[in-house]
Amino acid sequence: MRTTSFKKISVQPLLLTVLLHLSVSANAQSAIGAHNQADSTWIGQRIIMLKGRGEVSSFDKKGKTYIKQVPNIVAPVARIEGNKVWILSPGEIEPGGWVNKTNVLLLTDAIPYFTLLIKKNQKNWDAFFRRADAEHALNKRDEAIADYTTAIKLHPNDTYLYFRRARSYHARQLCNNAIADYGEVIRINPKSAIAADAYSRQASLYANCADSLQRDPQKAVAAAEKAVSLDSSQPTYLTILASAYAMNGQLEQAIAAQKKALASPNFPPGPGYRPDAIKYLEQLEQMLSAKEGMNHK
Repeated sequence: MRTTSFKKISVQPLLLTVLLHLSVSANAQSAIGAHNQADSTWIGQRIIMLKGRGEVSSFDKKGKTYIKQVPNIVAPVARIEGNKVWILSPGEIEPGGWVNKTNVLLLTDAIPYFTLLIKKNQKNWDAFFRRADAEHALNKRDEAIADYTTAIKLHPNDTYLYFRRARSYHARQLCNNAIADYGEVIRINPKSAIAADAYSRQASLYANCADSLQRDPQKAVAAAEKAVSLDSSQPTYLTILASAYAMNGQLEQAIAAQKKALASPNFPPGPGYRPDAIKYLEQLEQMLSAKEGMNHK
Protein backbone atom coordinates (compact mmCIF):
# COMPACT_ATOMS: atom_id res chain seq x y z
CA MET A 1 0.00 0.00 0.00
CA ARG A 2 1.44 3.38 -1.03
CA THR A 3 1.49 6.08 1.60
CA THR A 4 1.61 9.78 0.89
CA SER A 5 3.69 12.04 3.11
CA PHE A 6 2.77 15.62 3.71
CA LYS A 7 5.07 18.43 4.77
CA LYS A 8 4.03 20.00 8.04
CA ILE A 9 2.75 23.50 7.39
CA SER A 10 3.03 26.22 10.00
CA VAL A 11 -0.52 27.51 10.11
CA GLN A 12 0.02 30.54 12.33
CA PRO A 13 2.33 32.56 10.02
CA LEU A 14 0.12 31.72 7.05
CA LEU A 15 -2.96 32.87 8.95
CA LEU A 16 -1.26 36.11 9.96
CA THR A 17 -0.30 36.77 6.33
CA VAL A 18 -3.87 36.19 5.17
CA LEU A 19 -5.30 38.40 7.92
CA LEU A 20 -2.82 41.16 7.11
CA HIS A 21 -3.71 41.05 3.40
CA LEU A 22 -7.42 41.12 4.25
CA SER A 23 -6.88 44.07 6.57
CA VAL A 24 -4.98 46.06 3.94
CA SER A 25 -7.54 45.15 1.30
CA ALA A 26 -10.43 46.17 3.56
CA ASN A 27 -8.83 49.53 4.32
CA ALA A 28 -8.11 50.15 0.64
CA GLN A 29 -11.62 49.15 -0.43
CA SER A 30 -13.04 51.42 2.26
CA ALA A 31 -10.90 54.24 0.89
CA ILE A 32 -12.14 53.56 -2.64
CA GLY A 33 -15.73 53.73 -1.44
CA ALA A 34 -15.02 57.04 0.25
CA HIS A 35 -14.51 58.68 -3.17
CA ASN A 36 -18.25 58.94 -3.60
CA GLN A 37 -18.96 60.02 -0.03
CA ALA A 38 -17.07 63.30 0.18
CA ASP A 39 -19.03 65.64 2.44
CA SER A 40 -18.53 68.34 5.03
CA THR A 41 -16.50 65.97 7.21
CA TRP A 42 -13.69 66.31 4.66
CA ILE A 43 -13.35 70.08 5.23
CA GLY A 44 -10.07 70.83 6.96
CA GLN A 45 -8.68 67.39 6.24
CA ARG A 46 -6.00 66.74 3.62
CA ILE A 47 -6.50 64.84 0.39
CA ILE A 48 -4.09 63.28 -2.07
CA MET A 49 -4.67 63.33 -5.81
CA LEU A 50 -4.87 59.96 -7.54
CA LYS A 51 -3.90 61.26 -10.98
CA GLY A 52 -1.67 63.92 -12.45
CA ARG A 53 0.91 66.09 -10.74
CA GLY A 54 -1.13 68.81 -9.14
CA GLU A 55 -3.45 69.80 -11.96
CA VAL A 56 -6.60 71.54 -10.68
CA SER A 57 -9.51 73.30 -12.35
CA SER A 58 -10.05 77.00 -11.77
CA PHE A 59 -12.03 79.97 -13.14
CA ASP A 60 -10.43 82.82 -15.03
CA LYS A 61 -11.62 86.44 -14.76
CA LYS A 62 -14.32 85.78 -17.35
CA GLY A 63 -15.64 82.77 -15.48
CA LYS A 64 -14.25 80.22 -17.90
CA THR A 65 -12.71 77.01 -16.59
CA TYR A 66 -9.02 76.37 -17.16
CA ILE A 67 -6.43 73.94 -15.81
CA LYS A 68 -3.52 75.11 -13.66
CA GLN A 69 -0.86 73.29 -11.68
CA VAL A 70 -0.40 73.63 -7.93
CA PRO A 71 2.83 72.73 -6.10
CA ASN A 72 1.65 69.60 -4.26
CA ILE A 73 -0.65 66.64 -4.82
CA VAL A 74 -1.49 66.70 -1.09
CA ALA A 75 -3.62 69.65 0.01
CA PRO A 76 -6.21 70.63 2.64
CA VAL A 77 -9.89 70.75 1.70
CA ALA A 78 -11.51 74.18 1.96
CA ARG A 79 -15.03 73.35 0.81
CA ILE A 80 -17.07 70.89 -1.25
CA GLU A 81 -19.60 71.76 -3.93
CA GLY A 82 -21.18 68.68 -5.49
CA ASN A 83 -18.33 66.82 -7.20
CA LYS A 84 -15.91 69.73 -6.71
CA VAL A 85 -13.39 69.39 -3.88
CA TRP A 86 -11.91 72.88 -3.45
CA ILE A 87 -8.38 72.82 -2.09
CA LEU A 88 -5.97 75.33 -0.60
CA SER A 89 -2.52 75.66 -2.10
CA PRO A 90 0.45 76.98 -0.08
CA GLY A 91 0.03 80.69 0.61
CA GLU A 92 -3.65 80.77 -0.31
CA ILE A 93 -6.31 82.14 2.03
CA GLU A 94 -9.16 81.30 -0.35
CA PRO A 95 -9.16 78.14 -2.50
CA GLY A 96 -8.00 78.80 -6.03
CA GLY A 97 -8.97 75.50 -7.63
CA TRP A 98 -10.83 72.24 -7.33
CA VAL A 99 -10.40 68.55 -8.09
CA ASN A 100 -13.18 66.10 -8.92
CA LYS A 101 -13.95 64.00 -5.84
CA THR A 102 -13.48 60.78 -7.86
CA ASN A 103 -9.84 61.79 -8.34
CA VAL A 104 -8.91 62.26 -4.66
CA LEU A 105 -8.54 60.24 -1.51
CA LEU A 106 -8.30 61.27 2.12
CA LEU A 107 -4.67 61.34 3.17
CA THR A 108 -5.50 59.16 6.18
CA ASP A 109 -6.51 56.36 3.78
CA ALA A 110 -3.69 56.82 1.28
CA ILE A 111 -0.93 54.51 2.52
CA PRO A 112 -3.04 51.30 2.69
CA TYR A 113 -4.63 52.17 -0.66
CA PHE A 114 -1.30 52.57 -2.49
CA THR A 115 0.19 49.62 -0.63
CA LEU A 116 -2.51 47.39 -2.10
CA LEU A 117 -1.78 48.71 -5.59
CA ILE A 118 1.90 47.95 -5.08
CA LYS A 119 1.11 44.43 -3.84
CA LYS A 120 -0.79 43.84 -7.07
CA ASN A 121 1.98 45.27 -9.24
CA GLN A 122 5.51 45.71 -7.90
CA LYS A 123 6.41 47.80 -10.96
CA ASN A 124 3.70 50.41 -10.41
CA TRP A 125 6.03 53.39 -10.11
CA ASP A 126 3.12 55.83 -9.84
CA ALA A 127 1.81 54.03 -6.75
CA PHE A 128 5.27 54.20 -5.17
CA PHE A 129 5.45 57.92 -5.99
CA ARG A 130 2.02 58.70 -4.51
CA ARG A 131 2.65 56.60 -1.42
CA ALA A 132 5.92 58.51 -0.99
CA ASP A 133 4.09 61.84 -1.19
CA ALA A 134 1.60 60.60 1.40
CA GLU A 135 4.44 59.46 3.66
CA HIS A 136 6.21 62.80 3.32
CA ALA A 137 3.02 64.65 4.25
CA LEU A 138 2.63 62.40 7.31
CA ASN A 139 6.25 63.10 8.37
CA LYS A 140 7.41 59.60 7.46
CA ARG A 141 10.42 61.01 5.66
CA ASP A 142 12.67 57.94 5.60
CA GLU A 143 9.84 55.80 4.19
CA ALA A 144 9.14 58.53 1.63
CA ILE A 145 12.77 58.61 0.50
CA ALA A 146 12.75 54.82 0.06
CA ASP A 147 9.56 54.93 -2.04
CA TYR A 148 10.77 57.86 -4.17
CA THR A 149 13.97 55.92 -4.80
CA THR A 150 12.00 52.90 -6.00
CA ALA A 151 9.83 55.11 -8.21
CA ILE A 152 12.97 56.65 -9.76
CA LYS A 153 14.45 53.21 -10.45
CA LEU A 154 11.22 52.14 -12.16
CA HIS A 155 10.70 55.44 -13.99
CA PRO A 156 14.14 57.05 -14.52
CA ASN A 157 14.87 60.51 -15.92
CA ASP A 158 11.68 61.98 -14.45
CA THR A 159 12.64 65.39 -13.06
CA TYR A 160 9.46 65.62 -10.97
CA LEU A 161 10.44 62.54 -8.96
CA TYR A 162 13.87 63.98 -8.23
CA PHE A 163 12.29 67.23 -7.06
CA ARG A 164 10.02 65.31 -4.69
CA ARG A 165 12.80 63.18 -3.23
CA ALA A 166 14.99 66.27 -2.78
CA ARG A 167 12.19 67.80 -0.71
CA SER A 168 12.27 64.82 1.67
CA TYR A 169 16.06 64.92 1.85
CA HIS A 170 15.83 68.63 2.70
CA ALA A 171 13.31 67.91 5.46
CA ARG A 172 15.81 65.42 6.92
CA GLN A 173 18.55 68.08 6.63
CA LEU A 174 20.43 65.85 4.19
CA CYS A 175 21.31 68.90 2.14
CA ASN A 176 24.04 67.31 0.04
CA ASN A 177 21.62 64.54 -1.02
CA ALA A 178 19.02 67.12 -1.98
CA ILE A 179 21.62 69.12 -3.91
CA ALA A 180 22.60 65.95 -5.79
CA ASP A 181 18.96 65.32 -6.77
CA TYR A 182 18.63 68.86 -8.11
CA GLY A 183 21.84 68.14 -10.00
CA GLU A 184 20.07 65.21 -11.68
CA VAL A 185 17.27 67.57 -12.74
CA ILE A 186 19.87 69.86 -14.30
CA ARG A 187 21.54 66.90 -16.03
CA ILE A 188 18.26 65.78 -17.58
CA ASN A 189 17.12 69.27 -18.75
CA PRO A 190 20.19 71.53 -18.56
CA LYS A 191 18.85 74.61 -20.38
CA SER A 192 15.26 74.61 -19.14
CA ALA A 193 13.20 76.63 -16.67
CA ILE A 194 13.16 73.47 -14.54
CA ALA A 195 16.97 73.58 -14.44
CA ALA A 196 16.82 77.24 -13.33
CA ASP A 197 14.51 76.23 -10.49
CA ALA A 198 16.89 73.41 -9.54
CA TYR A 199 19.88 75.78 -9.52
CA SER A 200 17.97 78.21 -7.28
CA ARG A 201 17.17 75.43 -4.82
CA GLN A 202 20.78 74.29 -4.79
CA ALA A 203 21.82 77.87 -4.02
CA SER A 204 19.38 78.08 -1.10
CA LEU A 205 20.68 74.82 0.34
CA TYR A 206 24.33 75.85 -0.04
CA ALA A 207 23.50 79.13 1.70
CA ASN A 208 21.05 78.08 4.41
CA CYS A 209 21.45 74.40 5.26
CA ALA A 210 20.87 73.85 8.99
CA ASP A 211 24.08 71.82 9.05
CA SER A 212 26.81 74.46 8.77
CA LEU A 213 29.25 71.83 7.48
CA GLN A 214 27.12 71.49 4.34
CA ARG A 215 27.07 75.22 3.59
CA ASP A 216 29.26 76.71 0.87
CA PRO A 217 28.76 80.44 0.08
CA GLN A 218 30.84 80.31 -3.11
CA LYS A 219 28.83 77.40 -4.50
CA ALA A 220 25.64 79.23 -3.45
CA VAL A 221 26.69 82.23 -5.54
CA ALA A 222 27.63 80.07 -8.55
CA ALA A 223 24.31 78.16 -8.47
CA ALA A 224 22.22 81.34 -8.00
CA GLU A 225 24.02 83.05 -10.90
CA LYS A 226 23.21 80.08 -13.12
CA ALA A 227 19.54 80.24 -12.10
CA VAL A 228 19.36 83.94 -13.01
CA SER A 229 21.21 83.40 -16.28
CA LEU A 230 18.67 80.76 -17.32
CA ASP A 231 15.61 82.75 -16.19
CA SER A 232 16.18 86.38 -15.23
CA SER A 233 12.42 87.06 -15.09
CA GLN A 234 12.07 85.42 -11.67
CA PRO A 235 12.59 87.92 -8.81
CA THR A 236 12.86 85.01 -6.38
CA TYR A 237 16.08 83.91 -8.06
CA LEU A 238 17.47 87.45 -7.72
CA THR A 239 16.65 87.51 -4.01
CA ILE A 240 18.37 84.15 -3.56
CA LEU A 241 21.35 85.55 -5.46
CA ALA A 242 21.37 88.62 -3.17
CA SER A 243 21.41 86.36 -0.11
CA ALA A 244 24.23 84.25 -1.55
CA TYR A 245 26.29 87.36 -2.36
CA ALA A 246 25.75 88.65 1.18
CA MET A 247 26.88 85.37 2.71
CA ASN A 248 30.00 85.52 0.55
CA GLY A 249 30.77 89.08 1.69
CA GLN A 250 29.85 90.66 -1.68
CA LEU A 251 27.51 93.30 -0.27
CA GLU A 252 27.56 95.67 -3.26
CA GLN A 253 26.48 92.84 -5.57
CA ALA A 254 23.87 91.73 -3.02
CA ILE A 255 22.31 95.20 -2.94
CA ALA A 256 22.25 95.42 -6.73
CA ALA A 257 20.56 92.01 -7.04
CA GLN A 258 17.94 92.85 -4.40
CA LYS A 259 17.14 96.19 -6.06
CA LYS A 260 16.70 94.37 -9.38
CA ALA A 261 14.33 91.89 -7.71
CA LEU A 262 12.19 94.71 -6.28
CA ALA A 263 12.09 96.45 -9.67
CA SER A 264 10.89 93.32 -11.46
CA PRO A 265 7.34 93.49 -12.89
CA ASN A 266 6.96 89.88 -11.76
CA PHE A 267 7.54 90.66 -8.09
CA PRO A 268 4.79 88.95 -6.00
CA PRO A 269 1.80 91.26 -5.44
CA GLY A 270 0.95 89.96 -1.95
CA PRO A 271 1.12 92.55 0.88
CA GLY A 272 3.67 90.57 2.90
CA TYR A 273 6.32 90.18 0.22
CA ARG A 274 7.45 93.69 -0.71
CA PRO A 275 7.83 95.05 2.86
CA ASP A 276 10.03 92.07 3.76
CA ALA A 277 12.10 92.51 0.59
CA ILE A 278 12.54 96.24 1.28
CA LYS A 279 13.53 95.50 4.88
CA TYR A 280 16.15 93.03 3.66
CA LEU A 281 17.51 95.61 1.22
CA GLU A 282 17.79 98.12 4.08
CA GLN A 283 19.66 95.54 6.16
CA LEU A 284 22.11 94.96 3.33
CA GLU A 285 22.69 98.71 2.95
CA GLN A 286 23.30 99.04 6.71
CA MET A 287 25.78 96.15 6.60
CA LEU A 288 27.62 97.82 3.72
CA SER A 289 27.67 101.17 5.54
CA ALA A 290 29.06 99.52 8.68
CA LYS A 291 31.70 97.70 6.64
CA GLU A 292 32.79 100.91 4.91
CA GLY A 293 32.90 102.69 8.26
CA MET A 294 35.23 100.02 9.63
CA ASN A 295 37.47 100.32 6.59
CA HIS A 296 37.85 104.11 7.10
CA LYS A 297 39.05 103.73 10.67
